[in-house]
Formats: sequence, C-alpha cells, structure tokens
Amino acid sequence: MVLLPGGGDVNIDYARFSNLTSGEGSNWTLTGAVTIYEAKVRISNSIFTKNNCEDGLNLIRCDFEMNQSEISHTTSDGFDADFCSGTLSNSSFFNTGNDCIDFSGSTITIASCSIEGSGDKGISGGEGSNLLVKDCKIKGASIGVASKDNSEVRVVETTISTCDFGFAAYMKKAEFGPALVDVESAQLKNVREPYLIELNSRVLMNGKENLGKKRFDIDSMYMSFSKK
Repeated sequence: MVLLPGGGDVNIDYARFSNLTSGEGSNWTLTGAVTIYEAKVRISNSIFTKNNCEDGLNLIRCDFEMNQSEISHTTSDGFDADFCSGTLSNSSFFNTGNDCIDFSGSTITIASCSIEGSGDKGISGGEGSNLLVKDCKIKGASIGVASKDNSEVRVVETTISTCDFGFAAYMKKAEFGPALVDVESAQLKNVREPYLIELNSRVLMNGKENLGKKRFDIDSMYMSFSKK
C-alpha cells in the first residue's frame, strides 16, 4: 500500500496490514509493505505483521505519532523512517529479520516500547539522526541500540537483555562522520559486551566517555555474533 497525500493528514486507527509485499509500478519499486510519503501521520491501535518486504512500515519525510501498535514477523526491517520527525510510544516490535526500528536523518522520541527478536539491531539511528530512547525494553538482538553516521542517540531508563552488544557507535558511510550514544541510565542483562565503538565514535555511560580507537569493518564484526 502506498499513500502520497502531498503533505496532508493520514490517520490509521484499528487497522491490520498483513501478508503484503512491496509497492511496485512499471518502472519503480518501494521498500515498504505500507509506504507513506510527505504527510502528517497518526497511527494507533494497529498491527503490521507477516509482510514480505524490506520494511514492514516505511515513512518518508513525515511528521508522525505512533502509539499502541505492533510491527512483527517481517522478513527484513520492521519500522523504517527516513527524514522524519515524531514520537513512537507504547508499541511492540518483534521477530524481524533485520532491524526492529531503523531511522535515518530523523528526530524521534521512542518511549515505553517493547522490542524483541531482532535479526540485527533493536533500535538504529543513522545519517544524522537524533533519537531519545526512554523506558524501553530491548531483548534478543545482535546490537541493542546503535548510532551511526553523525547520529546522536540518548538512552534513559532502558533495559537491554540477551544481546551480543548493548550499544554500538560507528561510521558506516564515508560521507558521514563518527556517532555518539549517550547512556544516562540503563540495565544490561545477559549481554556479551556492553559496547562496540569504532574510531572516533563515542559511548558515554553514566558520564564516562568510551572512545573508539580503531577503524574496523563493523558489519562483519558484529554479524559474527548474530544468533543462529
């Protein structure tokens, strides 16, 4: 499903989107089972599940609020937002083939969400994103929270469990720079390593700076830990 409201409002309430594939035209293909471009989006009490595509939900250049909703059982990413601003709250994300939540070039607050069973990262911010992660529970991912490519991710009152790495900060794309994760308060349970940090990127934990000292192939390094 593709919605192009030209900056107008999109309100989705008590809806279910399942068994969908990516939107396609004669000479184009979109990544999302549900794709919304340039809109003011309000999503509540809705489910996106068992969709066979790159993104279960993809928002592009939107201002959004999403609450009391679920994204689950996707072949790749669950929720992907590009160049968006908004709030994501009281929602569940689980059993995704890749990232549960992936934001690029966006400013987002993620509050009181449950994230479980990610094939890659629980929450990922990239390409200059600014994320606040508050009162969330993340379980069963390669990386709990990742910041990459000039992004800043602040983490407050969040629990991360059964992950290879609690936090990661790195540069993936050469045109961007190092990244920051600022952990104000978090609990790590059954996590192999608290953080993974590439050259010049930083993870602040309770005010203590941990600076990356070397460059490495971030993808091959953390994927070697991925769950079988």
